Amino acid sequence: MMPCLQRTSASLLVLTLFSASLPAHAQPAEAVAAPAEQPGDRVHLVNGGMVQGSILEVLPNDSLTIVSAATGDRKTFSWSEVAAYEQGGQRIEVGAVATPAPAAPEPPPAYGPRLHIETTKPASVQLYEITGEMIAHGANVTVHGIHYRSVCSAPCGGVIDTSRGSSFFFGGEGLTTSNRFNLADARGDVTALVKPGRRGLRIGGIITMSVGISLMALGGFLVWYAKSEAEFDAELNGGPARSPKYGAPIGLLVGGAAALAGGITMMVLGKTRFQLKTGGIGLLRPLRFG
Repeated sequence: MMPCLQRTSASLLVLTLFSASLPAHAQPAEAVAAPAEQPGDRVHLVNGGMVQGSILEVLPNDSLTIVSAATGDRKTFSWSEVAAYEQGGQRIEVGAVATPAPAAPEPPPAYGPRLHIETTKPASVQLYEITGEMIAHGANVTVHGIHYRSVCSAPCGGVIDTSRGSSFFFGGEGLTTSNRFNLADARGDVTALVKPGRRGLRIGGIITMSVGISLMALGGFLVWYAKSEAEFDAELNGGPARSPKYGAPIGLLVGGAAALAGGITMMVLGKTRFQLKTGGIGLLRPLRFG
């Protein structure tokens, strides 16, 4: 029995030593996983970002679609968001394939007369174009408003576009506005002789007119009162009626009429007026007055 056990132990020892002497890489190939291959497509964005994955669709000047390797999401970017993309080992700059935008058409030349503005006294006169009007009706009131824009300042000298058939008026800072006018029928050089009206003078005229009307109303009332008082005294005393005292009422009437006339004059002088003439400076022919 002993010799047999010794041979068995020797055999086990030999097998153990042989197994220990095998190299570590002698394991089955399936036990070591090969590293995954990184996707080769990339999209570089204008904002500095980058998406790696597999490009599915490229539509130049429209969009680019890629499946992200990080999240597996499908992302679509507009062409304006893409700076460049890499596909199949080739980098393509988007700017190289983008079709340049067509140049904006030049605006048509202005159609209308060339306007020169002359003033009877120094003032910052502006030409305004009415671009729209608004009328709102309420229960007891109607509101009328306009939209306008400044076209040019004195002495102007530019071509005024009349293709829209708009109305114009003169005005300016501290000035009253003139009547409306239209330049649709004017051609060539047109000179506007403008007499600026001060806004303060026109406001003063309105106030003076209001005072005049009030004085006249008060004078009229006092005339009636003086006459009624004289008649009442005559009836009360049973004698002849005395002459009414019209001195103060007549003075109020005269003063009110003078104030009214002065206010009207101030309003007329405070209104901006103009005269349009054709033929340019030195060759003037009356066209319109307002």
